Amino acid sequence: MRRAAWLVLAALALVLAGCDLFEPPASERGETGERAEAPVADGAFRHSQSEDLSGFYTPVAETGEGEARLLLVFIGQPADFEAWEKGTRDGGFAPVMLEFAGGQRVLPERYEVSDSRVRFSGTSEALGRVTLDARLDGGALALARRNLGTDEDPAMEGTVTVDGRSFGGVKFAWSMGGG
Repeated sequence: MRRAAWLVLAALALVLAGCDLFEPPASERGETGERAEAPVADGAFRHSQSEDLSGFYTPVAETGEGEARLLLVFIGQPADFEAWEKGTRDGGFAPVMLEFAGGQRVLPERYEVSDSRVRFSGTSEALGRVTLDARLDGGALALARRNLGTDEDPAMEGTVTVDGRSFGGVKFAWSMGGG
């Protein structure tokens, strides 16, 4: 009976952990419903991937325009996540970050990365609030890695939002390098 109780508690913890990190509570919103400035809370950065997802994910089709054109999503190695989550920060680098035309790099205020999903939220002075909510295709990613990124099947697909403008159904190809 004790084991069953622990399993129920563990399942409840997993359900609660899956709550939306990217929609701030009403207490953190300004009068317009926008996110008010607040310090990053503990737990804002989470990763639970069991596979190596590291690499560059580039949009298959143009996404955005001008300086708001998305060039790539970078996902780092497990050690990058661990260091970031322990508070070791290098000013221009994060284990998950988005890069836009004009050299705009957006670092996370929050992220959640698992074997099947990447969720990201950050703010850039030039671009405003930037979010990514994407699903990873483990089979396509494994194939792309075996083929060193030459496979055409997207390894990730999702929605990118830049300063309130959303781009849905964005498909991303994986590569080892950023170009």
